[in-house]
Amino acid sequence: MLAKVFARLGHEVTVLTTALPDDGSGIFRDGDAEVHYLSGTLASRVDTAFWNASAERFDALHAERGFDLVLGRGNSTWGYFRQSRFAGQVPVICHEGTYPLWLHQLETRSESLAAALGPPVALLAALHRRRYRLCLQWAARVVCNSPALAGAFKRLYWWRPPRAEFIPYGFDTSTYVLPHSRPDATKTDSPPRLVFVGRLTWDKGVIEMVDILSRLRRRDAVLDLIGPVNDRVRAALIKRAALRGVTDRLRLPGPVHNSELPERLLGASAFVFPSTHPEGLSKVVMEAMAAGLPVVAYNLPGLDTLVVDGVTGWLVPPRDLGQAVDRIDALLADPDAAAGIGRAGRRRIDAEFAVGLIDARWSELLSSVVETDRITRSMSAAQKPRA
Repeated sequence: MLAKVFARLGHEVTVLTTALPDDGSGIFRDGDAEVHYLSGTLASRVDTAFWNASAERFDALHAERGFDLVLGRGNSTWGYFRQSRFAGQVPVICHEGTYPLWLHQLETRSESLAAALGPPVALLAALHRRRYRLCLQWAARVVCNSPALAGAFKRLYWWRPPRAEFIPYGFDTSTYVLPHSRPDATKTDSPPRLVFVGRLTWDKGVIEMVDILSRLRRRDAVLDLIGPVNDRVRAALIKRAALRGVTDRLRLPGPVHNSELPERLLGASAFVFPSTHPEGLSKVVMEAMAAGLPVVAYNLPGLDTLVVDGVTGWLVPPRDLGQAVDRIDALLADPDAAAGIGRAGRRRIDAEFAVGLIDARWSELLSSVVETDRITRSMSAAQKPRA
């Protein structure tokens, strides 16, 4: 995604990544980016093999063409920092798009014993992840897609806080038509329809959604759970729906192509998102807001970047099904108010997350990092004693 952003801004982009799932390697073009699938690495696994291969390939390419910036995620830049002969000569930007699970647990004080023990264990956890910590601390910038995550890194590594800041994803709303623009999209005699989009897993709250559905005052409301689901979770959902008496109101259409999603969201009454999964900036919530749907979600770090409580939706305490049901009941009881909340969500996406606006923020950041690095090097060279 970021490679496309940088290419759109006019930069030459080279991507170093792990081998393909079939152990394939080589150099390919992906749009405007040159992608190097590194031999000897495992697909989607950043480990010693990747650090070695990425450092070696970076050195060869940098000597040939010269890079102005290195961008990585998590500890993917460890090979550059520790093994490249050019280490420290090219500034690094780390991009963090998702809360690390361990940090999310500590931030939300989940059931885990480590989280319950608080800051001392958080410090031990941070120190244990040494490579990850150092990559963040050594980076010229750490760009997070939610202010909650940027703040969490600064608090966690308080003795040497990363230079973290917030830049969200850009979102193009052009394919999302609001319901009032398509009067044929909804029928007044249709039952209210709730929708969820995402992987149907335990931590996404799919079982709780069946319980929410069964407790609504509107006994004709239906729930669409859109997304991939394995056999075990599907069986659990069907069993729970039968137990709660909502089998005929629960629908499992499976995954849909991105191009179909705007039409699937159009005309729904609300987007329900009782997920406890660590989210940075939830794209599906952005999609729901772009479609003009009020959102009811758990109040977890990152979601308040999108959902303004009482304005673009409602944030309820995690696992508080009673409040979630009350909020959804209120939306279903007053469709006009719900539509107004949905329109406020769409306005927020258009105003705060427009592609052009986010591109401009990235362009300013990249220029700032390169210029700061240039000035620092010039000053350092000027201070060196002459022979």
